[in-house]
Amino acid sequence: MKRTFFLFVICLLLGAWMIHWTASQQSYLLVVVGDTSIEMSVWFALSVLLSTAVIGWLSYRLLIGSFRGVGNQVSRVFIGSKKRAIRQTSSGLLSFIEGNWRQSLRLLNRSAANSDAPLLNYLGAARSAYELGDEQQASRLLAKAEQEDPNAGLAVALSQARMQLMAKKYEPCAATLERARKLSSKHPAVLDMMRQVYVQLQDWESLEKITPLLRRQKILNEEELIGLEVLLYEKLLRQAGQVDFSVSAIQAVWKRVPKNLQRVPSVISLYVDLLERENELMTAESVLRKTLQKHWDDSLIIRYGLLKPVDAGRQLLHAEAWLKERPGNSYLMLTLGRLSLCNELWGKARDYFDSSLKLQVTPEACAELGRLLARLGEHKASTEYYQQGLLLTANKLPELPLP
Repeated sequence: MKRTFFLFVICLLLGAWMIHWTASQQSYLLVVVGDTSIEMSVWFALSVLLSTAVIGWLSYRLLIGSFRGVGNQVSRVFIGSKKRAIRQTSSGLLSFIEGNWRQSLRLLNRSAANSDAPLLNYLGAARSAYELGDEQQASRLLAKAEQEDPNAGLAVALSQARMQLMAKKYEPCAATLERARKLSSKHPAVLDMMRQVYVQLQDWESLEKITPLLRRQKILNEEELIGLEVLLYEKLLRQAGQVDFSVSAIQAVWKRVPKNLQRVPSVISLYVDLLERENELMTAESVLRKTLQKHWDDSLIIRYGLLKPVDAGRQLLHAEAWLKERPGNSYLMLTLGRLSLCNELWGKARDYFDSSLKLQVTPEACAELGRLLARLGEHKASTEYYQQGLLLTANKLPELPLP
């Protein structure tokens, strides 16, 4: 308190001394404007200039403050305050989650200007506009989102790609996803949508390129991934087996098939069918035989018995060698019967078909034995087997009057 008083007294004395000093100093200032002249001391002129500057500065600050106050009030009335924007954004996001697209669009779009995260507002509003069927407005809102945050290109591209995928616009969606992949080459959402788009476009070569990434990123579980790979390589094999392609093209695709898929029965059967169609019978027989030796499958042993014979005797010997390990396999017995027919061993074929039926009654074994007995002249027994096989192929018949 005392220090403040002493400073005040010193300032008063210093001011009085300055006034006395300036009054004792002789100075003269003459300002002439046309016929008018103004005469004053230099110190008085300096005081006037200083006072004018201070008053001007205070007026400027007061004016700016007034404009800002008015602007804030206008903003509060027409745009909404910060707190109101937060409330509207929260309500808009809740409406978005609930699927109330019209309200979500209105709230998110209105509060975007004052939102702390306008990017989220615009992305949510764009999706809401799309769900309402207004694709043009959705595009405009996505453009606003990208302008708001240039680093959000990936989020904008993903949002646009999802809309295009939902609209089944697969080609534009593929182009959008390629743009997104340049921003993040291993992003799980990008890869998963690319998988869906390539399947729809039947772009199997592009799908094959991203399959290793799908496995590494664990986007699909093992069962789903194997199913996708089986579909992929079956399509590639069929594509290579078209009329314009050669056997070398089919075999080139087969070499690209992963080892674990080269044991899948449907893939092997397709490959064998294509080879057989191109008269590559020895290769087809070798593929089936080697697969059965390492990975037994009942559908493949049946396919082995349906091959066009190249060396029927050797094929029969190979198949009979498998009897040591699988003496009770009815499908092997059926195949042995068919291979015996190829070698014109009628009695052996009859025994094998009969053994197959004793192990398991199947329509195929009934039909084969019935056909063989008909050619051997045993028509009554042949008819019985044909009837038995026919009943097996039909569902349980209703009880109806019969003659």
